[in-house]
Parts: sequence; C-alpha cells; structure tokens
Amino acid sequence: MFRQLHEIQGMQVVALHEGRIMGSIQKVYLNPAKKCVSGMVVREPGFGGQESWVDIRDIEKVGENVLFVPRAGACKAKNPVGRSLKDLMGMQVTAKDGKILGSLVDVEIDEEWRVVEISLSEGRMVKIEPRHAVFGQDAILLRAGAASSIRAAPRHKTGFLARVFGIETVAETAEAISRAEKTTVANPTAPKSKKKKKIRRRRR
Repeated sequence: MFRQLHEIQGMQVVALHEGRIMGSIQKVYLNPAKKCVSGMVVREPGFGGQESWVDIRDIEKVGENVLFVPRAGACKAKNPVGRSLKDLMGMQVTAKDGKILGSLVDVEIDEEWRVVEISLSEGRMVKIEPRHAVFGQDAILLRAGAASSIRAAPRHKTGFLARVFGIETVAETAEAISRAEKTTVANPTAPKSKKKKKIRRRRR
C-alpha cells in the first residue's frame, strides 16, 4: 500500500530543479477506465492563488511532508483529466450479482497509484479486481461474489481520501451516508411530506 501518503492533506508540491514551492494539493482525480489516479490539482500559495494540473506521471517522489515534481513546468495550466475522487464519495457500490455492498467513503491505492481497495459505509472494506470493476456514472460495479471479500476496516486505517481531504471530513461524510442508508432501508417507500397550503376566506 502507498503508506507514504499518511498525511497528504495540504501537502506541498515542490519542483526539484528550481527548489520552488508550487502550492498544495487541493483535489485528486481518477481515471475511471484504468482505475488509477490520473493527477492532482495544485493551488499556488497565498490568497487567490491560481490552480494548476500535475499529471501523475510527473510526480518524482512522495516524501513525508512534500510531494516532488522534477520541474516547475510539471504544473500546467490545463483542465483536470478524469473524475474528482471527492465527487465519488457516497456513490453506490454494487456487485455484478446484483447485491448492493454499500456506499464509497474512501479508497486505498498502491505504489503505482492504482485503486486496490474501497472503504464502504459502516466501517467495512472490500478489495477490487481492476479488470472486473466498473467506475460508472452513477455506481461502482465489482465482480460477482465481491460481498464475500468484505472485511471490517481496522480502526487506525485511513484511506486515500482521508489523507487528501482530512480524516474528519471523510468521517463526517461516512456518518451522513450511513444515516441515509439506514433511513432508506427502514422506510424505502416513504413519500415526501408536503406542506398543506392554508386557504384564507375573504370577508364580505
């Protein structure tokens, strides 16, 4: 696992050749087809700093507090490629045998930036097989029988999104997702309440 990224929230990006601080990590993007990280959005230091794109192939090294790129030119003024990992939080995870496994609250990646495990709601985790996984528009599909590989997440375990966006943010999102799931299971067909309009009669 990519254990070097234990505290990536706000990690600085530094250009090795110039020794220049390019900014800090703001967003991480995923290539849905390859199931791997495609790059990161970096914001320049200071108020109103501009954002730039760093392709995952341009990352030279990940240190304890700093992520290194070879040159300042690695931070490009271009649109992000792929889908924001933060936008995937709360997405339904379903096995191809039709069983709903839960909702995505975090991911774990390996040394080659590939997604290898998904953290589900209710403190559970499930490994993925990239060639059988589909990161779709509305749901994430895993191989049939994936439910059998679900395990309880270690209490000290923090996935990639927690390291990028902070443990508290992901924990709050996970709690909200769990509450929503419990409400849906408890009363799946409950109609939305509608406010009755009061009719006022005119005095003659």
